[in-house]
Amino acid sequence: DLVVDREKRKVTICDKEIILTLKEFELLYLLMKNRGIALTRERILESVWDYSYDGGTRTVDVHITALRQKLGEYGDLIETLRGVGYRFGGISN
Repeated sequence: DLVVDREKRKVTICDKEIILTLKEFELLYLLMKNRGIALTRERILESVWDYSYDGGTRTVDVHITALRQKLGEYGDLIETLRGVGYRFGGISN
């Protein structure tokens, strides 16, 4: 029921569009593309933000929280790996 369309930059759940910011979209896409793989906060920062971003890894946690809220029950598919980072553990994209 969770669909991410990279070309249209559109996320839907049960055919209802979910409005995400650019970074939330890129974060969700990265996690889904690497389903089942543990991604460190640093790797997420490098992929979604860039090497020159100086905001620290806490920004990843803030965006994950916002993304989980917007995804509702599907937010539970984003797993927190204590001391490591995050992993998308559910359905594939």
